[in-house]
Amino acid sequence: MILIVISSSPLKSSIYIQGIEAALNIAESESDSVAVFLESEFSLSINKESTDEDHVKRLKQLFLFDVNVYSDIKLCLDNVQCTTRKEIQLKADKVVVF
Repeated sequence: MILIVISSSPLKSSIYIQGIEAALNIAESESDSVAVFLESEFSLSINKESTDEDHVKRLKQLFLFDVNVYSDIKLCLDNVQCTTRKEIQLKADKVVVF
């Protein structure tokens, strides 16, 4: 499994888009399994008030491709599972950080 870690704040940088697109490309190619882990700065930008924001809409695209999405804190999105990066990273063959 390839683990894509998105750690940058979407309010400060748009590099998170590359992480989401990389995960979508891997999922679409079906060449390897992929999961996405949202770290603190990105996770903190997701709340009930931000569900219509561009970064949340982009994140929801992952659910259409059945990409497992994890976060270090509980989020308002049902499809995101709460776990630690260390725990999910143990299952990964490769880790890419954005």
